[in-house]
Amino acid sequence: MTSNRTFVPKLWSLYQVFVLGVMIDTSKEQKESIRSLQNKLFATGVLYAIPFIVIAVIPTVILEFNSGHNAIAFVNIVSLVSAILILFNKGIPLLSRKVILSFMIIVYATILMAFMGSFTLGCIYLFALSIFIAIQFSSRLAYLSVVINFLICAGFSLLLYYKPFQLPSLYETSIFNWLIYSTNFIIINLVLVMSVRHLLSGLEKNMLKESFLFNELYIEMINRHKNGKLLAESANQYKTLFFQSPLPKIIFDAENLQILQINEAAVDQYCYSEEEFLNTNLSEIFHPDCLSDFRSWIAMEQSESKKNNHITKTVRKDGQLVHAEIRSSDISFEGKPAKLIIATDISQQIFDTEILNQKNEKLKQIAYLQSHVIRVPLANIMGLSELILQDVKTSQEKELLHHLSSSITELDSVIRNIVNYTDDEDAVGY
Repeated sequence: MTSNRTFVPKLWSLYQVFVLGVMIDTSKEQKESIRSLQNKLFATGVLYAIPFIVIAVIPTVILEFNSGHNAIAFVNIVSLVSAILILFNKGIPLLSRKVILSFMIIVYATILMAFMGSFTLGCIYLFALSIFIAIQFSSRLAYLSVVINFLICAGFSLLLYYKPFQLPSLYETSIFNWLIYSTNFIIINLVLVMSVRHLLSGLEKNMLKESFLFNELYIEMINRHKNGKLLAESANQYKTLFFQSPLPKIIFDAENLQILQINEAAVDQYCYSEEEFLNTNLSEIFHPDCLSDFRSWIAMEQSESKKNNHITKTVRKDGQLVHAEIRSSDISFEGKPAKLIIATDISQQIFDTEILNQKNEKLKQIAYLQSHVIRVPLANIMGLSELILQDVKTSQEKELLHHLSSSITELDSVIRNIVNYTDDEDAVGY
């Protein structure tokens, strides 16, 4: 008993794999479209229809043989075997198998009605065929199936009216009853075919819409992925520019001056470790006399969006004073507004400027000595030389005094030029 319970499911599973493998080409059925849906419905219909048809045909054939209807029994057997062979022939395209099956059903239904007088069973087959065509084919072929059914019904109406052949089973039905029966059959057939096609048309539109939306979503996902990559690359480049920059850079909260991030150059310049920096307030690296000016400058930067440089004094961890030129910019750090400053060490420039100013002061002192100390005795010498020249009698003495006076005048001119040059240099800022 247990073996039978396990045998039947295994047999059905093998049958299901075989039928679906023969009916559906998985290599081509990759896209979910109306055509793939139709093929799956066809395969599922064949999967469940074949066992029931076989079960129904076997007793029917036996009864027909016992009743002496050997020809009809033979037709049933041939039709069933032919349909199975065609449906499971993978060498025939699936569309061709559908067309052949449809043609076979039309022929079989016509034979049932013509030779057995089984109009009800024949119309059931034709009716089912119209629904099958409406589901599996285009609207044009669906309505063509209704036209074919109409022509078949019209043909049998002529046979019943004129009775050209000896078909006793056929003529048992009156023309009047057949007209009423066939008219209702065609009307119901047309209504159902129209309903099926309307349903499939709406389904196809929805599938196309979903496919379009899926493609749009896929494209958007690709674009987001690309933008994400670009954003990641940009973030990596920013990190590289920030951390590997030779200039000290500090990111801090503009409200409380808490340090948020620093680079290696800032660590080297101020001698704090990275951990110490991140636990330090920015105010601790500023000289107490300069902190108020720095806060005012930051506030002005925020309110007026100015990008002016700020000269201030900062203090290293060891207490050494560092003159710094600070540039500021607004950035977003971890989703929050923050400030980035670049603190360039200009201590050497300040020192050089002070040395130059000291030299300028010495030059000024020299110029003062030349203009006030040296020129006073020189002026006295010039006056004395003029007095001596008035008392000289000989030409040789006069010539010597003229040379002396000329040299004194030249010396006075040189001193004046030095004084004037020093005054000009002082006027331009030295």
